Amino acid sequence: MRISAGCLCASAAMAAIVASACSGSKSPAGPSAASRPPIALKVMTFNIQHGIDGTNRYNLQSAINAIARAQPDIVGLQEVTRNHPFYACDDQPARIASGVSAATGQAWDVRYQQEWFTPDVSCQQTGRGDGPETEGLVFLTRRGMSAASTTALPDSRIGLQVAVRDAYGLPIVVTHLTSGGTASATRRQQIDKLLSWAQGFGQPLLIVGDFNAAPQAAELQPLFASFHDAWADAVQLGRATGNANSHGSSRIDYIFFSPGASISLDGAEVVNTAALVGVAASDHEPVVGTFTVR
Repeated sequence: MRISAGCLCASAAMAAIVASACSGSKSPAGPSAASRPPIALKVMTFNIQHGIDGTNRYNLQSAINAIARAQPDIVGLQEVTRNHPFYACDDQPARIASGVSAATGQAWDVRYQQEWFTPDVSCQQTGRGDGPETEGLVFLTRRGMSAASTTALPDSRIGLQVAVRDAYGLPIVVTHLTSGGTASATRRQQIDKLLSWAQGFGQPLLIVGDFNAAPQAAELQPLFASFHDAWADAVQLGRATGNANSHGSSRIDYIFFSPGASISLDGAEVVNTAALVGVAASDHEPVVGTFTVR
């Protein structure tokens, strides 16, 4: 397990500083896609609901088991906490990375960036933590990744970006947009800011996460105009597995990708974690897309 200390940053308000200090990288120039050997890359997005399982019990191990058994190459996680008294004061990014490493016998890199924090330092005061309660986003990979880049979004949300080293530096962004039926205008502002920032990483590009809106939502249409939806494309290809709805009766978790000569979709899956590990690992199911990168 290797944890990047540089991205355990103080607050989402420092995102502009982080973007400079932890700069990401564009899709690299180099040999043409036609001349490079293809690389298979399995990408997952998963909102772990702080480690609460389908029985409403804190059970972070179920999320760890689901990730390990689904065998992705890189995972974007949402609702990950540190120093939270309701969740055993766990350093969840570190615990997930060490648990997946132990289960797979492989080293996994992890990057964590908090979205928000509270003044609650009870975990630190009792010797079970190292600072205030925080929640944020995580990238976890066994394929190696760059330093992270972060941007602030409206309503205390963020975008987090890394490049996958063993996939020709493919850039990938994870985010978690505001929830609620009355928050569509806020989500549109978040998407506009996210897309403006993500353009700087070049093509091809993946954007994954919990967007808290159904495919037909007006605020998501700029994403659909610029990117392909891995699940929808896999359905058209006859290579989609599982129930489309990743959160109850809704489809709100996505893997978006910019298609082209250097990336192609091989298939997609919404993972049934109850069938995989014996209990639903969250109130969301992981969404997985398998790609060929050239």
